[in-house]
This record gives sequence, structure tokens and C-alpha cells, in this order.
Amino acid sequence: MKNNAAKKPLNIRPEHIKQCLLIIVGSCIYGAGLTVFIQPSGIPMGGVAGIALVLDYLFNAPVGVMNFVLNIPLFILGYRVLGREFFYKTLLAIFASSVFIDACGPLLPAYSGDMLLACLFGGGLMGVGFGLVFRAGGTSGGTDVLSKYFYLKRSIPLGTTSIVCNAVVIAGSAIVYKSLESAMYGIIVTYLSGLVIDKVVYGADVQKNAFIITGRPKEISAAVMKALHHGVTALPAKGMYTGDDKTVLVCAVRRNEVVRLKGIVAEADPGAFMMLYDVSEVLGEGFKRSGQE
Repeated sequence: MKNNAAKKPLNIRPEHIKQCLLIIVGSCIYGAGLTVFIQPSGIPMGGVAGIALVLDYLFNAPVGVMNFVLNIPLFILGYRVLGREFFYKTLLAIFASSVFIDACGPLLPAYSGDMLLACLFGGGLMGVGFGLVFRAGGTSGGTDVLSKYFYLKRSIPLGTTSIVCNAVVIAGSAIVYKSLESAMYGIIVTYLSGLVIDKVVYGADVQKNAFIITGRPKEISAAVMKALHHGVTALPAKGMYTGDDKTVLVCAVRRNEVVRLKGIVAEADPGAFMMLYDVSEVLGEGFKRSGQE
């Protein structure tokens, strides 16, 4: 099936310019983390960047150039399968990071101290960099493109493809470096950068979502709206053990409001059943507005 989205003209709006600038800044931050901390310490990475580091180690090939060249087949795949806007943003991210790595990387001081510190600071910087890229709608290329492709074509979960590809590259890098310890550090970098990316993309504003199963929904809803000033949604339910009609109340609250919510529910209905879940981001009345950074 042909990708009709690729035939549409690309309408450049002011927000597109802002996104492109964000992608460039993020790519440069990523490149700084790689050239200052990861490359000098000989720490392996997953994905195409990890392969580029191995080629630099074996043949002294420029990391930025190899990173871009190795991504070319994936650029083509991304364009044909995932659409033109995705293609251009990813191409910009890889081009900017590759140029920065080769042009500006040699001018930056190379850290040669403790490898764990190199992992922490390098992984953190790279996470911040590509977190900004992802926030602007781009990707890091490489395994991200493959993950999206296999998800669309074979319904393989995104995380599965990413984990397998990264594991293979890190393991191969450890063999080349002749150091099992380096693979362990590579796992730390991959895990840490992923955590930081999530924080940059979704924010550190983790809230709680409450599911309250109760026979006194009006009393609990009124108390919550009065005390916490948050809306409550009621869903009809039926207890399969007792056969009684119940109501499920759904309400998002801030972390510092959880204790008050527990007290409100306990006072209004001591027999209520409540489940609390972490929510990475809440948009709407009483929280962040949609589109707010």
C-alpha cells in the first residue's frame, strides 16, 4: 500500500521552525555527551551510534560520518513507511548530531576519569539531547526507525525490537573491546538515557490516578470536588462476587493530595475499594493545559 501522506505537500508553519531548532539543540547536546564522556571512555552503546563507535575503534573511522552513512538505508525505510515529516525530522537530528560529533567533538575536552561517572554524565546528557528531539517529533534514527517499521508491519512491540538490537550491538562491542565490564557500563548508559528521555518528553510531573469502587459515589465525589477541586468521573459497575451494583469513580490527583484523598474516601465510605496508579502526565482542568510545555 502506498503512503498517501508522503504525497501531500509539506506545509511549513512557525511551530515547525521551533521544532527544527529544538531538534538541532538536542542533537548537539547528544553529540557532546557522546564525544566528551562515552567515546573517550570506550563505553559501548546500542544502535547505529554503537556500531559507529566500534568502527572508529577498529579503523579510526569518523564517528559522525559513519553514523550518518549507516543510517541512510533506515532513512529510506522511514520515508517510505512512516511519512515525510517523520523522515525530515529524523534526518535533521542525525545530520546535526553527526556534524557536531565530527566538527565540534574534537574541540571539546575528553573526560578520562572514572567510567561510572562517564556513564552517568554521558548517559544523562544524551538522554536530555534526544529527549528534546523526541519532544519535537523526531527520533534518533537507527533502531527507532526499525522499531516503528516492525511494529507497523509485524505488530512487534516497539520495546522488543529496540532491546534486541541494542543488546546485540552492546554484546558485539564488548567482544571487540575485549571487556565484559564495558558491556555492563553500556547497559547503564542505555538504561539511564532512556529514563532521562522519558523525563524530558513526559516531564517529571508524575501524578496519581485513583480508581474508587464504592456504593456511595455521590458522597465521595462531592467531598473530593469540594476539598481538592478536581473533577470526578463515575462509571457504572457490578460486583461479581456480591452481585451488588457499584460505581467506579475515576479521579486524577497530585502526589501531595494522595493522603487527603485517602482520608476523604475512608470517611465517606469505609468499605470503598481504591487503587492508585502513577500517571506520567495529566492534561486538563486543574493540571497542565493541552499543548503546555
